[in-house]
Amino acid sequence: MSVARLAGALAALALFAAAGCSKSDAGPTPKPAVSTPGPGSTTVSKVTLDGPVYGMPADSGDGVFAATENNTVYALSPTDGSVKWSKHLAEPFRPHGCGNIVPLGITGAPVYDPASRLVYVVAEDATAHHVLYGLAAADGHVVSHVEVDPPFGDRDFLQQRPALTLWHGHVFAVFGGLAGDCGDYTGAVASVDTASGSVQWFEASTSGRGGMWAPGRPAAGPDRLYFSIGNGNADKAGDPFDGTDSVVALDENAKRVDLFAPASWASDNANDADLGSMNPLLAAGHVIIAGKSGQGYLLDPNHLTTATAFPACAAFGQAASAGDVVYLPCADGTRAFRISGTQPTALWHAAKANGQPVLDDGRLWVTDGDDGVLLALDPATGATTARVSVGALPHFATPTVVGDKVFLGTMEGVAVVSAGT
Repeated sequence: MSVARLAGALAALALFAAAGCSKSDAGPTPKPAVSTPGPGSTTVSKVTLDGPVYGMPADSGDGVFAATENNTVYALSPTDGSVKWSKHLAEPFRPHGCGNIVPLGITGAPVYDPASRLVYVVAEDATAHHVLYGLAAADGHVVSHVEVDPPFGDRDFLQQRPALTLWHGHVFAVFGGLAGDCGDYTGAVASVDTASGSVQWFEASTSGRGGMWAPGRPAAGPDRLYFSIGNGNADKAGDPFDGTDSVVALDENAKRVDLFAPASWASDNANDADLGSMNPLLAAGHVIIAGKSGQGYLLDPNHLTTATAFPACAAFGQAASAGDVVYLPCADGTRAFRISGTQPTALWHAAKANGQPVLDDGRLWVTDGDDGVLLALDPATGATTARVSVGALPHFATPTVVGDKVFLGTMEGVAVVSAGT
């Protein structure tokens, strides 16, 4: 790390202080919501914002918060999706060399803190600095901001893709590389103390890469969070293990307390068949993971090396669960498994439901990203009970259910779908 980069990182801690908001700080005026009829009693309102919304909208109870790749945060009405306020934070970054999101602004899902009534986002500015902002939920003014660029690698080739997580008074921001895996980067987790603004780091790999990019949140236990790590540069027989192709447990200070890696980690790394594409799920007494290879694992939450393998699917993103049934985000469509003992039983497969499933009020909401459709599935059978066209969707679009509405990020803003079908 250069002296200049170190000085910048130290100076960034001083930024975690109050900052004002003026009318000129607001983003471009959004277009009014346009409602179109769906099947039965369903309606779809499309709220056009100033850029694509990749992250799952956050719910505060009396507001829904969506953030765009143009670095603008919007507060939406939970009843009709109308814009209550907007705040433009910085000009976004334009990647060079690789990457499939251009420009790069706010990609990871926001998180809402009910204690402070702040909405947190990480915005990437035009110089590739990654800044964690805390915005007042009431009016969007900036209350705090701190730079969270990892103190290793080149920030130009990093992407803050996973959803932000608030846990034990810390906001966790997770970093991977760009699509195409170019440049000098190492996967990382920043743990930011919301009281002091101090930042502590987890470095995912001792050899570089090891992107941490699965778009959902980590699984949360009482004293640890579980994250997945992608493929690293250790990929030949005889290479020392570098920490990649793994599930890692971290404490609130981003210190590693446990780790699991399959025996096949070197060949997984060499063949881009790692575990890093899915967020771990804590359900039915296990930590459940299934990466790109299609091999699934049930892990003991207290001793991750105690593991049972099972045939799963190539999984990408956040899974869902209800009791002993889990719903995996498989690339070929959602699959349901019952976890009984140490051997899961396959229940059903919904081929077109290839997004990240969200379970609410007896329905499993999931997208068909290929066709720009939001589906409601019967959790017991996988049968489609509603199908609503919502427009072009970003990768890993994830619905947020608020009352009788479903809010879903699109390539143009947010679709608001009535949940009564």
